[in-house]
Amino acid sequence: MLRANLRAKDFLVAESPAMRAVADQVKSYADGAAPVLICGEHGTGRELVARVLHQHGPQRGGRFIAVRPSFEGADVPAGGGDDCDRATRALDAASGGTLLVKDVSDLSSPAQRTLRRAIRGEASEVAGQKGRQTAHVIATADLDLDRAVEARIVSRELYELFAARRIEVPPLRDRIEDVPVLVERWIAHYAAEIGRARPTVASRAHARLWAYPWPGNVGELKSIARRLVVRVTRTRIEAGDVDEVLPVVAARVPLEDLAFEDMVKAKLVGLLARIDGYPARDLYDKVLARVERPLFDLVLAHTGGNQLKAAEILGLNRNTLRKKLADLGMEQRRGASRTDRALDNSD
Repeated sequence: MLRANLRAKDFLVAESPAMRAVADQVKSYADGAAPVLICGEHGTGRELVARVLHQHGPQRGGRFIAVRPSFEGADVPAGGGDDCDRATRALDAASGGTLLVKDVSDLSSPAQRTLRRAIRGEASEVAGQKGRQTAHVIATADLDLDRAVEARIVSRELYELFAARRIEVPPLRDRIEDVPVLVERWIAHYAAEIGRARPTVASRAHARLWAYPWPGNVGELKSIARRLVVRVTRTRIEAGDVDEVLPVVAARVPLEDLAFEDMVKAKLVGLLARIDGYPARDLYDKVLARVERPLFDLVLAHTGGNQLKAAEILGLNRNTLRKKLADLGMEQRRGASRTDRALDNSD
């Protein structure tokens, strides 16, 4: 999180074509005329984009309120009540400013209805107040939002209020041209935080960082920059310093050349970074499910849906295969938890 006296736009690096497209959308949607949806993998900087939208919009004189799917946040008054009550308090707190609703796919149905009515201009009816200033509503979502709409986890009515203004924030691996500038800015930021001169970064160190696949996106880059500032007391960060803090799978290797175990490790590095601070349970079973699901999909496709042949290929009893398919919900996929979505994301 940026300090209050820092400008979010200074950290929205757009050297790459992919991020220049995002910057253009930010300029177009910063008028505050309609809600905005910001989609992308965890760690890509979705909240940063929301803050830049706020700072460029007509609501910039108001408050920027970020809330979790429960509509709880540091700047929202605490109180009892249900999801509708909490949503109303959050909307009140952001009145005249911007309300950022994180992970909109996790909103309860009552909270979705309250938010939908507020966006449609029925806020005074929702809150029991008249003449209240409205907030510019921004929501973030991961890449499974469309599936959540299809599964009716997110109401189509709410989604359609955001759909016209949707920003896709690319993963860091698709905007690798931004890495050198991002590294320099975050190193300067963390150096200033601890009151030391900003160390320079050697060209070979930059090359190491350029080659890394960044499974945790910008969130991981920030962590790496912070560790470098803390660990390296010299005035120059060298390639060896970078090697000491980067995970073992640090080179962008063609997928077909990676050992299966290395692919799993690379995936789990990003997963553990993204769920840090959130409750995560049954990780062992969830990882196995993510391996089994594509395996079963491919084998069943190979056998034309014949479960008996599929069971023979897999070396499973037919009843065992049927139970596993049912347990995995492969006929009708259910809504995913935070850990599930983190595993599904390819960062």
